[in-house]
Amino acid sequence: MKKLSIFPYLALPQWCINLCGVTGVALFLAGVICFFAYNWEDMGKIIKLGLPLLGMLGTAFVCYCKGTDSDIGKACSVSCGVFLGVFWAVYGQIYQTGAFVYEFFLGWAVCLLPLACLAGNRWLWLLWAGLLNGYFLSSQNGYHPNMLFWQIFLLNTTCFIFAERVYYQKKQGSSFSFFFLIPALLACMIRGFDGKYFWLSVCIILLFAVYAYAKKRGAGQLGLCALAIDCLLIDLIFSHLFELFIWSSISISLFIFVVSAWAVYMLSGRGACHD
Repeated sequence: MKKLSIFPYLALPQWCINLCGVTGVALFLAGVICFFAYNWEDMGKIIKLGLPLLGMLGTAFVCYCKGTDSDIGKACSVSCGVFLGVFWAVYGQIYQTGAFVYEFFLGWAVCLLPLACLAGNRWLWLLWAGLLNGYFLSSQNGYHPNMLFWQIFLLNTTCFIFAERVYYQKKQGSSFSFFFLIPALLACMIRGFDGKYFWLSVCIILLFAVYAYAKKRGAGQLGLCALAIDCLLIDLIFSHLFELFIWSSISISLFIFVVSAWAVYMLSGRGACHD
């Protein structure tokens, strides 16, 4: 009878549990936004401003009661940050402040910063970094095109360094730094498509690859670095040889992909990190 009373327990990997939690929070917030959108015209100003403010205060209270280290506290802290942005968006729509999109992103990021510092939630920091990226991209008219991508690169590289430092201190979230590595490599790669910054971009990406190899960060980071360098090399080949040697350009490109994949496989054999 004792054996019959024990139910089988399916042990899910931690990344699957985190993904389900994030998906649940995202669906809940999407439902709240759809509710606002459907009933918007029938709401008064007090209700329009009061509902996101109530949601912000309610999630902050639950986060305080449950603690910022609990899963519920983390989900509520992220929800509070999203409600903060919804509140400012509603305020700007009602009173027609005339703010540009980049001003909205910057204001949201500034207001979110104290909450991220207090909660210490990495997903809040990811939201904060995303808002700053949105600020730089939406305010590109105020920046020289050559500086825009370098600013995005410096922002995401700084966040990547802090994410890696937190990982080595707490030994959790080994894949979280990918959220910052990918836009950093993209910004560097886009600048590298300009012939003037080609070798500088290649050298910077190689520094990321050396770090991933030295710290045994596995095939993920090495593969992203290799893919970025492959794209730069293939763009260089196609821009110089495609019109004259079409099949040669395609063959060389395929060869580069195969060699880089083999190199990543061999180098990542030293060991990979897992949560």
